[in-house]
Amino acid sequence: MSVLPDFESAEFAPALKAIRKQLQLSRTALAAQVGLSTAAIQRYEAQDGSNIKPSRDAYERLCKVLADLLQHSPAPVAVTPPAASPVTPVALPPVVRSEPLLAPGILLADATLEQLIARAKSMGAKKVTIEF
Repeated sequence: MSVLPDFESAEFAPALKAIRKQLQLSRTALAAQVGLSTAAIQRYEAQDGSNIKPSRDAYERLCKVLADLLQHSPAPVAVTPPAASPVTPVALPPVVRSEPLLAPGILLADATLEQLIARAKSMGAKKVTIEF
């Protein structure tokens, strides 16, 4: 069982923040252990319009690091997500992609500008600014 709710869940952001605070970790400390930026952790925890969802890989790394930290913490940490009002689940249509965002085996460093923009937008970017 994962220590965090699914990253698509509305409970993900508050649960991540609650576990991080219970472990007495700063965003920077957690980011360093997971291999992410501090800004990424901040935006994963945000409960306003600025939040983003982690990739599947980042989510799995977060879960692994937090599980290890919880297992090795000096005192057992009770993970209690904040109480949420009842929500009626809504069935969403499946996401259909006509082509992969980045072909398997293509590193981000080797991707074209169009592929990078498509990837950013698929991850929730509303605007992409390119500066030279």
